Amino acid sequence: MKPITKLLITFLLLILQSPSWGMVLDEYHLLLDGSLTDEEVRSRQYVYNDFREAVRHFKDTATLYIRPWVYWVDNPDTPEIVKGENGREPFGIVIHGKKLTFVGLGEKPEDVVLASQRGQMQGAVGNFTMFDLHVDELTVENMTLGNYCNVDLDYPRNPSLSRKKRSDAITQAHVGYVHGRSLYARKVRFISRLNLNPLNGAKESIYDSCHFECTDDALNGTALYRHCEINLYGQKPFWSTFGRGAMFIDCDFNVMGGNREMYFCKQGGPVTLVDCRYHAPSDSIYIGWTAYPQPWLRCYQKNFTLNGKPYLIGCRQQENTIVMDTVEMDMTQPPYLAINRHEAEMQVGGEPLFLSVKSNGNKVVWHCQPIATLSDMTGDSVWVSIACDDIEEPVSFPVTAYTISGVAVCQVTVNPSQLPPPVFLKAPQIKIEQGKAILDYSLDLQGRRDESRITWFRDGIAVSTTHDNPQRSYQLTAADNGHTISASMEPKSNRSDDGPSITANCKVKQKLTPLSYIDTDFSDFPCQWQPQVIEGYWTVDGYKPLDTQEFEWKFNPTKPMWEYGEGYNGAVGKGLLQAQRGARLMYTPLKRTYDNMSLELHVDPTKTAGQGFGSATGQYMDVCLKFDTRTLTGYGLRIIRTVKHAKAVDFLLVEYKNGIVTPLTEPISSTCYRTGCTISLNYASGQLTAHVETQTPQPAESGLPHQVHLKARVAHNPFGGVHIQHTGSCGESTTMLHRLRAEW
Repeated sequence: MKPITKLLITFLLLILQSPSWGMVLDEYHLLLDGSLTDEEVRSRQYVYNDFREAVRHFKDTATLYIRPWVYWVDNPDTPEIVKGENGREPFGIVIHGKKLTFVGLGEKPEDVVLASQRGQMQGAVGNFTMFDLHVDELTVENMTLGNYCNVDLDYPRNPSLSRKKRSDAITQAHVGYVHGRSLYARKVRFISRLNLNPLNGAKESIYDSCHFECTDDALNGTALYRHCEINLYGQKPFWSTFGRGAMFIDCDFNVMGGNREMYFCKQGGPVTLVDCRYHAPSDSIYIGWTAYPQPWLRCYQKNFTLNGKPYLIGCRQQENTIVMDTVEMDMTQPPYLAINRHEAEMQVGGEPLFLSVKSNGNKVVWHCQPIATLSDMTGDSVWVSIACDDIEEPVSFPVTAYTISGVAVCQVTVNPSQLPPPVFLKAPQIKIEQGKAILDYSLDLQGRRDESRITWFRDGIAVSTTHDNPQRSYQLTAADNGHTISASMEPKSNRSDDGPSITANCKVKQKLTPLSYIDTDFSDFPCQWQPQVIEGYWTVDGYKPLDTQEFEWKFNPTKPMWEYGEGYNGAVGKGLLQAQRGARLMYTPLKRTYDNMSLELHVDPTKTAGQGFGSATGQYMDVCLKFDTRTLTGYGLRIIRTVKHAKAVDFLLVEYKNGIVTPLTEPISSTCYRTGCTISLNYASGQLTAHVETQTPQPAESGLPHQVHLKARVAHNPFGGVHIQHTGSCGESTTMLHRLRAEW
C-alpha cells in the first residue's frame, strides 16, 4: 500500500471515529452529543453531553453543533417550584453573548430536541420560559425547541427519551426571549401551547420554514415568517403586532380546534399575509384581524385563501383591509407607513391638526372627507382644518396617507364648538315623592341634550351616581330614615363642559319600612373608593385575602377598584367591572337578626373559553351571603381557576371565619362560567345551596358538567351581609357584574 493511500485511510478512520464528524471544534465551536457517556466526553475536548454544561463554556461568539437526542434545558425531575426574580418570569437558562449559533445535526428538525417542562403553576410560579438570551445575533437551525408542559414529547428515534406532558390543563409555558439585534430561525419546530413566545424580542426576527404549535398570545408580533406552518390551537395567536407588525409569506395556518371565529391579534396591530393558506374544519368560519379593530387599523393581504377559496379577512369592517392583489406595493418588506398619531380630536373653530408620516422618500397622497380641508402638503406632512361652520354632534372621519410602502390613517373626531354650561331656569331642589328623592330643576338647554352629572349622598357618602343619563331620582330605603340626603349637580349639555357644582339637601323625616331585599343593576353604582363599613351602605374598596399572600400583587388605594362601563369579549353590554386586582364589594344591612337568605348574581366573564381568570395563581371570585362585613365571617361560593383545566373553573362552597376561608364541599369543575352566567345562593334552616348555570351552550368537546349544584349543612348565624371578593387580574380577565338581588 502506498504511503499516501495509507495516510488517507487513516485520516478517514479518524473522521469516522470522531464525534465531530469532520467538523473543526475549538473553543468557539462546540459539539453536544447526548449519546456519549461522561467518560467519553471527558476524553474529548470541546465535546459535551449536557446542554447546560456546554453553555458554561460559551465565549461571546459560539457555535454549538447538536447531535440527535433530547436535551433538557431545565431538569423536569427537580421537585422544587421555580420562581422568577426581580419581577420577571422564571427562566430555564440565561445566556449572555454577542453571536450565538445552534445547529442541529439530524436529518430533520424532530431529531434534535431542546426541552423543558414547566409552566405557570405547573412546576413554576410565573410564566416559565426556557431561554432568556441576551445575544446580539442568534441563529437557530434544524431542531425542535419545546416546552412540553402541556404537550407530550414523542421521540421515535429513541422512545426511552419520550416523556408525557406535565398536565392536560393548558397554562402559560414559553420557549424564550431574545434581547438583541437579530434572530434567524430556519427549519425549527417551536412547541408549547399558551404564550409560546418562539424567541421573541429581537429587533429583526426571521423564521424560515419553521413549524409553530400555539394557542393565544403566542407568536412574535414583529417578525417575518417565510414558508412556515402554524397550527392554531387557540383563537388569537398574537397578543399584538403594534409597530411594523408581522408578515407571512407562503405560509399555512391550520385551525386545530372548534372555534367559529378566529382572529390574528388580541390587541390589534398591522399584519400582512402574502400567498398564504388558511385551513379550517368549516368554510363558514370567520377570520378577522382582531375582535375589536380600531377604525385606523390597516392590514394587508394578497392571494389569501380559506380552504382553497379566496377570502377577505376582516370582512365585517372592510376598511381595515388593504387587498394588495390590485394595489401596487413594495413587497421587499412588510407594508407599513408610520404616522405621528392614529387618533385625534378637533373642534369646530379650533386649531388645525398637523399630521406627518415617514415615507422614506416615497410619494405620499393624502385624502380626507369634505368636512375637512388639507393644506401645506409637503409630501410627508399636512395640516387638517375643519371646513364647516358648526355641528351639533361629534363627527368622525379618516385622514389617509397612501404610499407604495403602505397606508396610514388618523381617525379624527370633530367636536362641536364648546358653549357655556346651561344656566338654571329653576335651581335644583329635592322633593320626596312615593318613596323617592327627586331632584327638581330646569336648565336652559335650547333643545340640546341634558348630560348633567348628578351624585346622591347620604350624610356625605355617595349612594347613587350618573353613569349614562342624569340620575334625577334616588330610591329611598329605611337606611335613609332620619338622615340628610343631598344631590350634587354639575350642569352640562352635549355642547358644553361641566358647570360649577351646586348641591341641594333634604332631611328624610318620613318613616320608611325596611325592605326585605336589595336589588341593583349597578347602572347608578358609585365606584369611588369607600372603605367604611356602615349599616345601609356598600363598602367599595380593595382587599388582599390571606390565602393569596404567596402571590405578589398589590393595588393602588388612591384609584378606584371598580368601574362601570362597556365590556368586551365575553362581557356583553355594560356593567360593573374590576379595575384593579383585589376589588371587593360588601353590603352591610341594617342591624337586626337575619334568618334565611338568598342571593342571585348575573355575570359575564370576559374570558370566553370558560377559564374565568388570567391564570391559576390564586385567582378567584367569592360570592357570599349571611355575612358579617366587620369580621369577614359567613358563607359563600368560590369560583376559582386551577391547574386542572384550561377551559373550566372549580366551584366549591366555603365558610369565612374572621377572614380565614375553609372549604365546605369538594370542588366541582364545570364549563358554565361563561357569558350569561347566573349564580344562585340560598341559606335556609341550616342548609347552604348553590346553583350556577349559563345561557352559553356547552362546548362540544368537553365532558365536564355545564351546571353546578352544591349543598352543605352549616351552622346558623344572625348575619345578613353580602360580600364579593375578586382576586383575579384585570383587563381581559375580569368578570362583569350585571345584576345582584339579595333577599332576607
